[in-house]
Amino acid sequence: MIVYESELSGLLSESAEGHIMRVLVDPSSVHCLNLGDVAMLQVTVQRFREFWPDAEIYVFNNRPELLELYCPSAKPVPGRGRLLYYTTAALLTRLGRRFSIPALAEFDVNWRHRWPNAAIKLVHSRASATEAGDARDFVDLLRSCDLVVASGAGQITTAFRAPSTLVLNTLEMAMQHGIPTAVFGQGIGPIDDACLRARAEKVLKRVNLICLRETVTGLKLMNSLGVPRENVVVTGDDAIDSAYSRHPRQLGNAIGVNLRISWYSETSREILDVVRRPLLEVASILGAPLLPVPISRHPEEDDLAVCRSLFEGYNLVQESDYDLSLVEGMIDQIGRCRVVVTTSYHGGVFALSQGIPVVAWVKSKYFAAKLYGLANQFGVGCEVVALDEGNVEERLKSAVLAAWNSAEHSRPRLLEAAVAQIAASRAAYERLRREIDGTTASGREASRLLSPVSRL
Repeated sequence: MIVYESELSGLLSESAEGHIMRVLVDPSSVHCLNLGDVAMLQVTVQRFREFWPDAEIYVFNNRPELLELYCPSAKPVPGRGRLLYYTTAALLTRLGRRFSIPALAEFDVNWRHRWPNAAIKLVHSRASATEAGDARDFVDLLRSCDLVVASGAGQITTAFRAPSTLVLNTLEMAMQHGIPTAVFGQGIGPIDDACLRARAEKVLKRVNLICLRETVTGLKLMNSLGVPRENVVVTGDDAIDSAYSRHPRQLGNAIGVNLRISWYSETSREILDVVRRPLLEVASILGAPLLPVPISRHPEEDDLAVCRSLFEGYNLVQESDYDLSLVEGMIDQIGRCRVVVTTSYHGGVFALSQGIPVVAWVKSKYFAAKLYGLANQFGVGCEVVALDEGNVEERLKSAVLAAWNSAEHSRPRLLEAAVAQIAASRAAYERLRREIDGTTASGREASRLLSPVSRL
């Protein structure tokens, strides 16, 4: 169900007596083509549904048929209105980024928040009445909510500067209207862009609850941004819950493989020639079948197609028995493995949470921060191999052999680490629930009955 203007007028007219909890969720992606993103979103929606069974849960989404598949009780909200609201004629933002002048970019956001009618009129002048209506609907919907959250993600980072800024802008708008905010399962950083850092510093210190998924970089960054320590907890990744709940009773016999070829992983197809030989050699030594672990289904970064190229010339390649378009199918696929070799962060999460050791191959700073943080969260069973350092072939082979041979020993400790992180994550959600339920109905209604943005 997509939210349209005719419904929004109804949203804004309910009385406190018939109050319905409304939550707006900003997911890691709006297309549902990455199973790691989907898994985190599913956990957020499921837990909110447990807290507030009758809640209306809205999710920014541009693929409503996929959201219906993965989170059938959620209501998709097209992302176009928000994008138009913040980016139409955003000359100051572009200049600020180009010349690293945060004050220009901040001014561009501030005036839109202060004068939303003017921002919407700007959209109308540069686009169509329909698009101006989309921008107006975004503002009206956000102001009708009781809670605005960002579900698990690794996108508040320079590598994803534009979507990071949209997330931060949305949180700030909610705060300005007295709406509680939270972010769950976040991998924040690295941030070396001046404008994004200024946005993060201004917004994150005012978020009610920040749940980080690692301690290696996230806590230091929060401290440097001046975020109050009492508002920050380390919970691990929310998707750990989904994977642990399906962990097999014993280790499998395959090597699961994921190699992400994309601009943000800083790997191109030339890397196939570097890693194919050591991977196939170590699999031959162990007599292990290779199993694809395609976390992303983006056409421009199709993990499955990369695996097929990587496996060329190897006879023991297992076909999947599961639907790899589903989180459950991917988790069960990984459950057949004894070791997983992955660039994808969630390839690692799904494996470690089932007690399966991981060899992570990385090149970019973005993936290094994610996977070193993941290794630290589990303590054992996750070896990071940097592809931009020397002697890659021998280091990769050695890491896979060591993980294979120590798998039985690592398994209990990995499962214990998973249980501890699940407990921390659930406690954080419960903390937010208590804070939200402690808000008086009259206070919520005061926020709810803010006048909708004027019609053009």
